[in-house]
Amino acid sequence: MSLWRLAARLAWRDLRGGIGGMRIVLACLALGVATIGGVGSLRDMIRDGIAGEQRTLLGGDLSIESSDPLPVDLADFAAAHGARVSQVLRMRSMLYAPRGTGQADARTDAQTDARMLVELSAVDHAYPLVGTMALTPQAPLDRALAPEHGLPALLADPLVIDRLGLKVGTTVRIGTARFHVAGSLDRAPDGAGTVTLAPTVMTTLPALDAAGLMQPGALVTHMMRLALGGPAADRPARAHALAIAIAARFPDQGWRIRGEADAAPALTRTVDQMARFLALIGLCALLLGGLGVSTGVTSWLEGRGRTIAILRCLGASGPLIRRTFGLQIAALCGIGIGAGMVPALLLPPLAARMLGGLLPIETTPIPPLLPVLTAGLFGVLVALLSVILPLARACTTSPASLFRDQTPHGAARVRSWRVGAALVLCAILSALLTIRLADSPLFAAGFLGVVLFAAGILLLAGTMLRGAVSMLLARLDTARGVPRLALALFAHRNAATTRMVVALGAGLAAMAAILLTEGAMMAQLRDQMPQNAPAFYFIDIQPTDLDRFDSLARAQPSVRAVQQLPSMRTRVVAVDGVPAERVKATPQTSWALRGDHGLTVAATPPPGTRLAEGTWWPADYAGSPLLSLDAGLAEGWGVHVGSTIRLNVLGRAIDVRVASLRTVAWRSLQLNFAFVVSPGLLSHAPHTFVATLATDGRADQDAATLAAITDALPGVTGIRVADVLARLTALAGQIATALGVAASIIMASGALVLAATLAAGWRQRVANAAILQAVGAGPRQIRTIWLIEFTLLGLTAGLSAILLGASAAWLVMRQFLHLPWTADWPAVGGMMAGTLAATTLCAMLVWHRALRPLRGRTR
Repeated sequence: MSLWRLAARLAWRDLRGGIGGMRIVLACLALGVATIGGVGSLRDMIRDGIAGEQRTLLGGDLSIESSDPLPVDLADFAAAHGARVSQVLRMRSMLYAPRGTGQADARTDAQTDARMLVELSAVDHAYPLVGTMALTPQAPLDRALAPEHGLPALLADPLVIDRLGLKVGTTVRIGTARFHVAGSLDRAPDGAGTVTLAPTVMTTLPALDAAGLMQPGALVTHMMRLALGGPAADRPARAHALAIAIAARFPDQGWRIRGEADAAPALTRTVDQMARFLALIGLCALLLGGLGVSTGVTSWLEGRGRTIAILRCLGASGPLIRRTFGLQIAALCGIGIGAGMVPALLLPPLAARMLGGLLPIETTPIPPLLPVLTAGLFGVLVALLSVILPLARACTTSPASLFRDQTPHGAARVRSWRVGAALVLCAILSALLTIRLADSPLFAAGFLGVVLFAAGILLLAGTMLRGAVSMLLARLDTARGVPRLALALFAHRNAATTRMVVALGAGLAAMAAILLTEGAMMAQLRDQMPQNAPAFYFIDIQPTDLDRFDSLARAQPSVRAVQQLPSMRTRVVAVDGVPAERVKATPQTSWALRGDHGLTVAATPPPGTRLAEGTWWPADYAGSPLLSLDAGLAEGWGVHVGSTIRLNVLGRAIDVRVASLRTVAWRSLQLNFAFVVSPGLLSHAPHTFVATLATDGRADQDAATLAAITDALPGVTGIRVADVLARLTALAGQIATALGVAASIIMASGALVLAATLAAGWRQRVANAAILQAVGAGPRQIRTIWLIEFTLLGLTAGLSAILLGASAAWLVMRQFLHLPWTADWPAVGGMMAGTLAATTLCAMLVWHRALRPLRGRTR
């Protein structure tokens, strides 16, 4: 204890002289800890909010969903088991507003503004079973949806009211029925449980029946919500038992039954993916900061060289020196980690408040401490990994070498097994903590592998650069004095060449990966979208209306082509006898084993069909059902020609044999289906038609085409492809913004690392400048030497970073997003130019500050 007290007293006295270059160390640690802790805290706040409202988000304790009408005795069966029952129907349709209403009268394109694609939700008198509605004006739901003046009521999403300029009391039309707008549907309790492609409007089930939309084959989702009474503690267990009883009483129905644990899968998945991405950005920032910490501590210890030498000459032991300077470094790193934990606690509640309008749940007001403490612990481990070796080297350096101003790089290597064991232990704990932060061992292992690979490439690049310069020196004419001297200093064994390449290249590589991934994603929307994509999709076309639809479409002057196919809904029940939920599918194809999907019946191959395997059935085929399957799904499921797939169509299980596999170009946006069945058994099943229209692309004529068809056929829903692409572009813009923020964090970390690296070799640069000036070199020659050095560093680090960033971007696009990768060459060129500009600026700053004291001595 006396040794610790002495070390603490010496450490405090030495710190009173200032912290010097340790400011960069504090900033490196603070940035990484703040990013990791803030992201983790916000993620847990949202997760806690979802967990606290799972029952409300689901709309009950169980939700049963089907594309086919649910049997009447299902409600009786559930009620007999003590459940309250509510039924909801959802479908897409067109909402028509009167011409010249509200905001529409001030717009030039009234035809477009007077109609809008909406998600129609029809509820019964028992809805909602749990939770409350948020309406404007506020009123009980049964009163808000009460008919008025003989017209049923309708509640509309604020977006619909704003876009169409609606007011309370305005009469609108859906299908063949008219409704009066009763108010704004601000929030429904189960709004996050279902992903919708359009804003929601709500009415009653009887009103939906009167609208004439419930035609055979229409794309309708039938939902039944079940709520159980009794104690809340055992309610999930009782709900699970009820789900098992329903599955046993109604086998092979192909329904989707969800419980509280699966209340809002889309929201939970989105939050987890974004949090994982941002957490990895924070890890990158903190690991980059580790380079800055190691370099900054090394520089700081070099500045304390005389102090260490004096203590050693006065008889201070190695343990005393280690404890003295270890306490100083621990105190300063603790300040940096604490400075990062403060914003990690304060910023998540502000971010949650800003996201309040986008999230369908209320987040917890107090941020959890565990993610912040975890980030702090990670900062401690990174700091230990960064300072153990520099501290051990400084303590083993002899007093004589320190008095001669030799840097610790010339000191003997540290061979203590304790130092090696401490480094290994910290590395293992850091890896385990990375797995905890990434929520996936495989993902964390991949991240760590990429980090180690990138570090190895950068070290190799720095070593090869120094070796190449040494070889060039042997062949360079001695008459080239300044360039040769610059290369000689650059290739010297004590030069910081490799460290500078790693420091500069690490931040650039991470930033390059982000920017190239962003560029590739935007290219998919901007450049890779097909030029001959259809202008419209029309759904819910009844067979009796098909001829009229065809004549109306072809009568429009802007329509160039019309394509139609029958459509019905199906669900995969089993693949080669294995239940769908147990099929070992690849992650990119597992989605097709869940939920309902489109199916068509065709005697001949649809236009543009390319068979990858097998043969098409004859046009007059009338045997047992055959299937032509998307080749991508077949590969992901392990399916081949001859396999048997059981499909649920209209509540009936049908076994179909795979006759062929098709290569489907989904990105062409042409009309196609993953499942194409031979005619025969399903030819006379209730179905609707789906059609695409290709037009000249003029907005005014497209608006007239949409109006002509949907006015004549109110039950038909038209979807303009340009509007969908606009939403995708807006989403891509939001993703680009998030990636830009991430790139800014990485850029700040890289700048700090570079500053720390420059500061570490500052004394050596000033000494070299003094020696060069003493032997007759002028300021211009010294500037030329440093300009050559930094230009070589910039070229090597920039090329290495672009190579690593392009590889990472390719991996993300092809293996995670499963999209083609396109190199953004302007971004690559801009990054290279920016790197050279940054290194040139660094050279200017170095010669300005390094020559300033020399100019003062000359005067």
